[in-house]
Amino acid sequence: MKKILFVCTGNTCRSPMAAALFNRLATEKNIGYEAVSAGLSAAEGSPASFNAIRAMEDYPGADLSCHRSGRLTRNDVEEASLILTMERFHRQMILSMYPEAYQKVFTLKEYVYGTDGDIADPYGGDETEYRHCAAIISQAVENLIEMLK
Repeated sequence: MKKILFVCTGNTCRSPMAAALFNRLATEKNIGYEAVSAGLSAAEGSPASFNAIRAMEDYPGADLSCHRSGRLTRNDVEEASLILTMERFHRQMILSMYPEAYQKVFTLKEYVYGTDGDIADPYGGDETEYRHCAAIISQAVENLIEMLK
């Protein structure tokens, strides 16, 4: 099974939401991909943020209650068929650490829409901000699934 790696900063909001949303749809569509997530500055073992867990309640099957954060490793990069970041900065950081991965690292918006925009970090925001972020990620992930079918 091919692996997609979603990357953000702390691995408690955006990238785990993206992985959960992706895995929910990938299972439904049986497309032969699975998603994992990591953070560039993640504290190992932190739970998903409370508001990220709440935002995922709108997407049955995309549960973050058992998520624990992890920091990006060389092994993560090597095992991934595709690495999708939430911000251009994340892409730049990965490429500075792992230049050999240049052919498989994109922002999520760049890969799906051909635009170079970021998905803003809702960390510290209220539940409405998290739900808005989840909706943006969900739409991008739905388009990604269609591209990979």
